[in-house]
This record gives sequence, structure tokens and C-alpha cells, in this order.
Amino acid sequence: MATQTEAEDMLPASFGRLMREQHPLADARRGDTLDEPRHYAKWASLDQGGWLELADVEAEPGTHYPLALGEMMGRSLLNLPLAFSAYVLHPLCQQVPELLGAGTVLPWQRHPGVGRVEQAEPEDDARFIDFHGRRACYYRLAPAGERDGSWQIQRYDGTDVDVVAGMDVCGALGCLPAGSAAAQAGFSLPWASMQPLLRRYLAVELAQTLGAAAAALDMAVSYATERRQFGKPIGQYQAIKHALANAWVALDNGRYAVRALLGEGAAPDVAGIATRLVVAAATQATKLAIQVHGGIGFAWEHDAHLFLKRVYHKRLEVQRLARLLDTYQHPVRIAA
Repeated sequence: MATQTEAEDMLPASFGRLMREQHPLADARRGDTLDEPRHYAKWASLDQGGWLELADVEAEPGTHYPLALGEMMGRSLLNLPLAFSAYVLHPLCQQVPELLGAGTVLPWQRHPGVGRVEQAEPEDDARFIDFHGRRACYYRLAPAGERDGSWQIQRYDGTDVDVVAGMDVCGALGCLPAGSAAAQAGFSLPWASMQPLLRRYLAVELAQTLGAAAAALDMAVSYATERRQFGKPIGQYQAIKHALANAWVALDNGRYAVRALLGEGAAPDVAGIATRLVVAAATQATKLAIQVHGGIGFAWEHDAHLFLKRVYHKRLEVQRLARLLDTYQHPVRIAA
């Protein structure tokens, strides 16, 4: 009979095997959307495997599954809206079932949910969202304006989303329509309930950023042991060896920050701190990976640029979510 520790290790191991077998990097490079039957079949496989209910096994504070699983998503450059569907829509509709009952939120098992979480006041990029095809549903989730636990959610149909040029070549970027949404609703959920949900979602997004950067760094380390200059591998030169080591340490510090974000009794400003650490470390690692590869690292045929662009794309998402968490964590200060 498996011990509790062995059982806990089985989940990341199974998920990692799934990512390697069904979501290889070659598939990510194609940039398929859910309109492709082959790609939609992968979503159905996630549903059948119970992966769309990940939040159910991670509800306790201190559970680090979001870090482990998110890193695996990032390493594969996963091009499916698993994080938002599993870590936002699923737990949100468990706490506010009328969203699903009234049809504001459609069942994500059949209508994959893509979303952006933002502050009450729209930002400059408020209409941009990851595009996963016409079969997906697109959501905007934001506070209703006051810090009283009131929220609003809007749903847009995939047919109403325009495709625009984006940085991440493994996935398209969409632009939400300027007009009204297909469905919208207001609901109440206290910050004490919403905060853990959003923190876990941020942790998964940060972990994906770390995973993409770690994969790029692994490629750089491997290349540095093979490429020879002046009679020895370039990785033996201090200028490269020390830079790679520093990048590895920075990524590991980012992991500690994500664990702190997931911990019970985390500091009020932990979201912003974790995001700054992860973004800085991931940017450093992916830029270094391209530099270590030299000329081939800049070539379109090489995979190094895919990780760099994913990190830059994720940076905008995690910074937006961290701003919301930090803003609503602190009480309003009223001048005397």
C-alpha cells in the first residue's frame, strides 16, 4: 500500500508523463487552436483524466502542486487554457453555482474557458486575451468597484473574438469586442474566499513562467557541455559557467517565492514580491539561453526563442494579477 508521500508524488509524475507524451514541444510550435480536432481531443483527454478538477486536490494552504504542475505546463509550452479553467472557473462555480446554473459560465469540459482577471478600472490592454479558437469561451473577471466582495464576470463567444498579432508564436492573441458580452453577471464572494483562489491561479501562472525558463536554461547547459571552443567545452569558461549558475539560483529563488505565495499566513504583499522575483529570474534565464547558443540561438528554427517569447507573454499576465491581489489585500487608507 502506497504511503501518503508516495501518493502525493504520483500526481506530478502522472501529469509530467502526460505533458511529455501528449504535449511535446513540436506540437506547441505549430500553435494549434481548439478548432483543430486533434487539439480539441487533447482537451477532452484532460477532462477524462480529471485534470480539469485539479483545484479540488489543492484546496489546503501549503499544497505545492500548483508549482510542480505549472512548471510542467511551462516546460511543454502548453497551449491549452487548463490553468484558468481548472484554477478559476471550476473553484469559482463551486462557490457560486448560480454562475453555471444561469448559463453565465458554460461547462468548461465542452467549452474550454479562457480568461483574464483584472482590476475594476480597465487597463490599457483590457481587450487583449489569449486566443484558443472559436470553440472556446472567453471571460473577464473583475471586482465590481468596491471592496465589499462584489464581482462581475463577462463571457464572450469565440466567434466574436478577433485574432491579432502577438509575441508568443506558440499561441495566438485575441481582441475582445468593444460591444456587450454574450453573457454577464454580478455576484458576491468575500475576499477571504476569492484571495486563495486567485493566489493559487497566480502560483500556477508563475510556475508556468518558471517552467519555460527552466527548460530554456536546461537547453543552454546541455549546449554548453557540447559546444567546444579553444579545445574545451564552452561551459568550462567562467563567463558562461558562472552566468548559468547564477540563472539557476535565481530560478530556484523564484520557486521559493511561489511556495511562500501558496503558504498559510503568507505576507500581504507576497504576490507582488513573488511576481517580481519570478519575472526577473525567468527573463534572465531565457535571454542567457539564447546568448549561450550564439548565432543558432537567434534562428527561427531553434526552440530557444519560443521560451523567451512565452516568458515575455506570461509576464504581462502575472503582473496584472499580482497588482489586483496586492491592491485588494491592503485596506483603503482614508486621509485624516
